[in-house]
Amino acid sequence: MKNKILIPIAFVVLGLMGCQANEPWHSKEDVVLVEVDGRPVTLPMLEFMMDNKGITEEDTDGMRELLEELIRLRVVANAAETDGLADQKMLRAERAIKDMEALQIAYFKQVYEQFPVTDERIEEAYRAQVARAGQFQYQLETISFVDQPQALSALLQLEEGAETFESLIAEALANGREVMTSPWVDRSQVPDRFAAALVRSQVGSIVTLPLPAPNGADWLVTRVADRRGLSAPPIDQVREGIARSLVRQRLDALVEDLYAAADIVPMLEAGGEPGEKR
Repeated sequence: MKNKILIPIAFVVLGLMGCQANEPWHSKEDVVLVEVDGRPVTLPMLEFMMDNKGITEEDTDGMRELLEELIRLRVVANAAETDGLADQKMLRAERAIKDMEALQIAYFKQVYEQFPVTDERIEEAYRAQVARAGQFQYQLETISFVDQPQALSALLQLEEGAETFESLIAEALANGREVMTSPWVDRSQVPDRFAAALVRSQVGSIVTLPLPAPNGADWLVTRVADRRGLSAPPIDQVREGIARSLVRQRLDALVEDLYAAADIVPMLEAGGEPGEKR
């Protein structure tokens, strides 16, 4: 195969416009470096490989090796298409999803470059986080219940003195329900209503509201096992994490806006007619 590539790579890169390819990710404006059984290997493909592997334009040997790799990849892809593999529905789906994922990454990158996260926004978010976290961290003893009504009933029994926290622990363990002590948490890590009740609670007291369990199904009755002072970390220690969180929030909001504005027409919907809009 190496003997087939006789044109110096620097000349190939400056080659003429190639024929229009028939894949959706090729453009007639793309420079075609090589055609393999009538199918193109383009300059953008080579540049993409160079970026991924850290090959510069000065490294002509490295560029030539990458071009060889692309040609071999094209040869195998051509063979797969000849054998009809491109018509397999699961492979078509996989290629379509990868194409959408690549477009999503490019779109998100464009949005970030147009609207970068500023230092002012990071500092604002840091101050808000410090305020939400409060002055203390808490260690919580929790007893799980299968639903909110049972947790509320247990809290009422505790308030009336019909049960103690220890008796509820024993009952939960006998019934296979989870009893545990949480890691240290601050009020920003729990729901707002629970946080308000938590800051009014002393060590050893029962929090007056149930807490949704992390699994999203159970509910927790909670006693404050311990409390300690909380010092906020310096902003420089958390700057990158805050920036990532702000980017994620922006992109999530963008996706929701795009979803809300999209013209979505279910084509096969149970109980509905194909083509009926949502």
